[in-house]
Amino acid sequence: MPMYKKSLLVLFCIALFASVSTFYYLYTQEDTTPIITDNMQTQTQDKQEDTTITVYVSGEVNSPGLVELPSDSRIADAIKACGDFTPLADKTKINLAQKLTDGMQIQVSSKTPVNNSNEQVNDTNSNIPNNNSSSNLININTATKEDLDTLPGIGPATAQKIIDYRQEHGNFSSIEDIKNVKGIGEAKFSKMQDKICT
Repeated sequence: MPMYKKSLLVLFCIALFASVSTFYYLYTQEDTTPIITDNMQTQTQDKQEDTTITVYVSGEVNSPGLVELPSDSRIADAIKACGDFTPLADKTKINLAQKLTDGMQIQVSSKTPVNNSNEQVNDTNSNIPNNNSSSNLININTATKEDLDTLPGIGPATAQKIIDYRQEHGNFSSIEDIKNVKGIGEAKFSKMQDKICT
């Protein structure tokens, strides 16, 4: 074979190899590019998921429930996301600076009434004639069945008779009038007269 033909053949082989190599490289790049993109999207999604947390807020807030917040949020942020505190919220029992964790529950308690119930009871009692005054006398016009039952010689049945008599005839004018109740005679009256009043 002439020398120039050999040279042409060698050049042709080199060109063919270069073409095949270029085509293979481009084809490989096209196949791998989407895979890299998918991986990057997945990593981005994972990062986004890692940067948010969900917490549950209950109690004295205006809109209790689940809230989604950035992972570096604090309890104050969760309270604000739920519409802030109600007027009854006890802010002293919650640490607003505490960092949140995913799945955390925040319970906002209400203020404890400051002796309102006791004051009302005391006021009510002060307006009622004393069943048990400082002298420990039982007022037979206002005493309950339980109070009357504590008197000597008076049991539950007789205590009920005293209450029935009051409802039918009105209040006793004097302690001696209690002897008008059926079942209470002079003997029973003498035992209780120093323990009752009207």
